Amino acid sequence: MTDLMTTVSAALAKRGFTVHHAATKAEAAQLVLSLIPEGASVGAGGSMTIRELGLAESLQSAGHPVHWHWLEQGAAAFPAAHAADVYLCSANAVTRDGQLVNIDGTGNRVAAMIHGPKQVIAVVGVNKLVDGGYPQALARIKREACPPNAQRLNLPFPCGQTGKCDPDSCPGGFCNIITIQEHPTGKRPYTVVLVDEAMGY
Repeated sequence: MTDLMTTVSAALAKRGFTVHHAATKAEAAQLVLSLIPEGASVGAGGSMTIRELGLAESLQSAGHPVHWHWLEQGAAAFPAAHAADVYLCSANAVTRDGQLVNIDGTGNRVAAMIHGPKQVIAVVGVNKLVDGGYPQALARIKREACPPNAQRLNLPFPCGQTGKCDPDSCPGGFCNIITIQEHPTGKRPYTVVLVDEAMGY
């Protein structure tokens, strides 16, 4: 665990998040599965981190109903994911003082992180931690997350073509909604799993 991760972990805990640490992706996957009650329905947002962990497949094999628009017919999965017992996600960035910062195009992911599911589990790789505050988090997202996502989805956004954000030329891109979450909401279990390996964008 790096010094920055230790600092972020303490800051998240002070803000009311339950924090776990995993050394590897495999350890993180097993930890997440252990936190999900038997038979619970599970929703997920668009997350390369969750995909890398193979959680959807493991959960389906164990008999959990999984609602994820990457598995089902697009946006038709959003309401069920929002109403799930457990919601799986990551964060685009986490600040040194424990803020979860996210950019979303449609809002389904950040909406469920804030309200709806009974329990939230966010898995965050070491690459998502920033040694600073909101400006550093936002810069990290626009530099490291938006361009590869645009390229992956073959979308004609400026960031995907040049690697740089150009908001004046990009209406309706990834940056429609920006959230800063300082505390868990709704008095529900909210867990952040910090992982020593880089995961997702």
